[in-house]
Amino acid sequence: MENLYYNLSKEEFSRGRKVLLWIFTSLFFLAGLGIIFMNVILHNESIHLSLSLAPFGISFVAGTIAIIATFSKNDHYIIIDNDKIEFKFGMLKPKIQTFLWNNVKEIQLPHKQKKIKLVMKNNSSNIINLTWIEKKKSSHIRKQFYYAAREKNIDIIKVQYLPSK
Repeated sequence: MENLYYNLSKEEFSRGRKVLLWIFTSLFFLAGLGIIFMNVILHNESIHLSLSLAPFGISFVAGTIAIIATFSKNDHYIIIDNDKIEFKFGMLKPKIQTFLWNNVKEIQLPHKQKKIKLVMKNNSSNIINLTWIEKKKSSHIRKQFYYAAREKNIDIIKVQYLPSK
């Protein structure tokens, strides 16, 4: 089995996308301020103050995404080798998780989701969520899990969906 290393952070957000997000955020914020300016200072009664809620809401959502994109950590990865599975990714608090192959009892691969469920020998289970990774990388990672489990004689169960709990 070949070892797999994917750097998951190098294509999250490019510098241009971050700049566009900040411009988008500032334009909607300024649009909300413009509506307030026209109503309060220019006394234009045809424009109601409640119309400023939509631009402020859009700028809040876009600003949240821009802050996460700007200040997110850039050391996300996944490693699948002969001994272990190790990965670090997540939006807010990424943490390193490591699973040894000899502790894995079975792997559940859903057909309709980008997730992998590892059932351990002590009957605990862990779900590896690959939803935030682009499709090409997640399909390669899922194939690598499949081939590694087949090589190590670990039960592979294919399901339609993983249960939510």
